[in-house]
Amino acid sequence: MPPLPPKFSHPWVYSAEITGNTITFRVEVTDFRLTAGDIEISGQATQEGGAFVPIYKVTNMAIAEKGDPKDPDEKGRYFVNVEAVPDPDYPFRNGQAITAFVRVSKAWVTVIGQSTTGLPGRGQPGQPAPPGTTWDNHLADAHVGGS
Repeated sequence: MPPLPPKFSHPWVYSAEITGNTITFRVEVTDFRLTAGDIEISGQATQEGGAFVPIYKVTNMAIAEKGDPKDPDEKGRYFVNVEAVPDPDYPFRNGQAITAFVRVSKAWVTVIGQSTTGLPGRGQPGQPAPPGTTWDNHLADAHVGGS
């Protein structure tokens, strides 16, 4: 039998609460607690009937809150609240479940410059790049948040 894959992050949305014109999602981020630093939370939530809201936040793990030690689903876990503004024309409705999809990750920015070898043709800067143009010259990279 092949070995089991490594443990992957298990982010999930613990709750959603409407306050005024926002909806706040409580997202579990426990698996990122050990690495600290900035994380990106992205996804969306929907409900039958057309309610939809994008979920997005870049934040530092230092703001993650410990779960309620009396709640077996929260004990020993960490959470981040993510606020979103639903479309008022398609409100979330009572008595219907919300389906939420989230991804929690470390986000990186990479700058790659155009290759200086093997350029097909010699196009002018600012013009559409011809087929075969390659960007493979690593210029810089950084973890989102600069850490």
